[in-house]
Order: sequence, then structure tokens, then C-alpha cells
Amino acid sequence: MENFGSGPVRSIMIKPASSACNLGCDYCFYKDEADNRSVSCHPFMDERTVASLVEKSLHGAQAVTFAFQGGEPSLVGLAWFRRFVEIVKDRNLQGIPVNYGFQTNGTLLDDDWGRFFFENQFLVGISCDGFSKLHNLYRKRLDSKKSSDAVFHGIDAMVRNGVALNVLTVVTNAVADNFDALWDFFLSKGLLFQQYIACLDPLDGEGNRFLDPVVYGRFLIRLARKWVASLQSPKPVSIRLFDNFISILMGYPPEACDMNGHCSIQYVVESDGTVYPCDFYCLDRYELGNINEHTITQLDRRRDEINFLHEADSIHEDCVSCPIFSVCRAGCKRNRDASNKFRFCESYRMLFATMGDTFVEIARWMSEHEEKNTTIR
Repeated sequence: MENFGSGPVRSIMIKPASSACNLGCDYCFYKDEADNRSVSCHPFMDERTVASLVEKSLHGAQAVTFAFQGGEPSLVGLAWFRRFVEIVKDRNLQGIPVNYGFQTNGTLLDDDWGRFFFENQFLVGISCDGFSKLHNLYRKRLDSKKSSDAVFHGIDAMVRNGVALNVLTVVTNAVADNFDALWDFFLSKGLLFQQYIACLDPLDGEGNRFLDPVVYGRFLIRLARKWVASLQSPKPVSIRLFDNFISILMGYPPEACDMNGHCSIQYVVESDGTVYPCDFYCLDRYELGNINEHTITQLDRRRDEINFLHEADSIHEDCVSCPIFSVCRAGCKRNRDASNKFRFCESYRMLFATMGDTFVEIARWMSEHEEKNTTIR
């Protein structure tokens, strides 16, 4: 038996459908990864693998988050997820806190899914790039037909059933150029929890294919101004990136992995049980083992052997004296070039040159407000 002492808080990302998907998004980073390994797509995850990963994830843990991604996780069907939750309840004899996340393209979701997510307290993220014309630009079905109507149907079903929901938008030049209309569209649907992620470069190194750093910088400034204005409205919007900036400025650790300045301990479990250290590095050379065959300790040992966590420690020489490095932290290593320079360094410099003082003011106000609430209690 493994001994974890007080126990770690574990984050387990699960790909039950492997890289299979009913969409063919032009910028899909996981298809790019899958196409660069010996087996691009595995069969759906079987119950033996589910039982193994649940038991090993729970063993000795203080808390566990099971987050489902793909490919498209909903392809395995709602019955699969009902059974997964049953297995967790059966194996979780010590009552360890368990959280669930589900990232999806939303095209297969309906009220049955909504009720299940609500009853089991899933946090659901739906990928959506905005209104129909903008969304369909890069996010088409495999037959090249539009996907937007099905996505909006899925969003409406989640809202109707009270599911904890956020919308995730991949920022491209097109999204940046149409930002005002996109923002108004999301607000019209009541989507107040938003994530924006910069479009990831392909593994072949073809940089800035979908997003120019200067365009991204201008987008971030416009987004920040909209966000600040919303904070003074009856319905403030949560932007994950800015929420993390404020946390850092308040002296708290960021919630987002790419803002830590180093890689965190994660486990990405493919449908055949193969484990990788990060969603952005599900490649043959980064395999940690298989959840059916190896213990968590063995997987951790393999991560150390390949030096995965420390690969991101090297930063570009310009970062040392950069005034915003304490907030930027050179980003995710997948977004760095051969010299370890952050691909969006210029974007962040533009943002903080314009909005940095405002971020500091917000952080100061929130700190003072927090102290007053603590004193009252």
C-alpha cells in the first residue's frame, strides 16, 4: 500500500473517447498531438480501466478532481458517465471529496445530460467561439457543415437545468476582430463565466498561424476594459485570466496552471489507460506508464525521470528584468520558442502598459474589502 501522509489533492484528466471527435476544428491541438504519436486514437475507455484509475486516484488522496476532455467526451454516452459516478461512490469508502469537470464542444448535450450534471455537481465548460458565423469559421463538423446550432442548443440545455457553466473561446485573429459582437452575444445568453485561451501553435512550429501577438494584445486590452466595466454592473463577468491576475496581485497563488511559472503535477489518462503529465504533451516520449499496470508512485517517479516538471524552469534572459514577470511568469512552456521566450510577451506588455494600474487598484480594493469582512466576522 502506498503511503501519502496527509494526502495530495489530485487532478486527473480523463479522455474516455481518446481523440475521437464529431467536429473537425481547424486549430485542434489534441488532434495535432494524436497525429504525432504511434497510436492516434484508442477505443473508448472500458470499465476495467475506469475502476483502476478511480481506485488509484482515490487511494491516499486528500481530494480528487476528475476532469473529462477529449476529443469529445460525450461520444461515449451518458450511461458511461452514470456508471463512472457509481464506481466512484462504490470505491470512495473514506468519503474523500470528489469534484467533476467536463469540457465539451456541446453539440451532443440535452436536458438528460443537464439533469445529470446538475445532480452530480459537474462544472461544465462548453467551447464556443461566439455567434454563428464566427463560431463556424473554424469549428465545423467532420462533414464541414456548421456546428453552431447544436452548440447553442447544448448551452441552452445547461442553462435551463441550472448547470454550473462556463464558455471557453479560442482566441484567433478573427475572434479579436469581432470581439465587441462576440461579447454582446455571450451576454445575451447570460454567459457570465468566460475563458479565453490563445490559439495554440501546432507542433510543427508553424508560429502565429491563427493569432498574431499584437492582435492578441489589442484583444486583451479591449477584453479587460469590458471586464472592468462589468464589475460595476448588476451582472459582473468572470474572466479566468483576469481573475488569476488579481489573485497574484493580492498575494495568492494562481488557479491556472500556465500562470504558476512552473508545471504542476497532473495525470492525463487516455482511454487505454496510458498516462501523460500534461494535456499539451500527450506524446509517446512523455508517457508515464499505464494506470492499469502502474501505481501513482511509479507514475510520479517516471515524471521525475524525464524531468518534465523542471523543463519549464528555464526562462528567457529578458524575463529577469521584466516588470510584469511576477504576474506573467513566462506563460506555459508550450507557448515558448526555442530560446524560452514567451510567445505572447508583447501581448502582455501591451495589456499591462494600458491596464496594469487598473488591475492593481482592483486587487487593492479587493484586499481591503476582504480584510473588512474578516474583521467583522
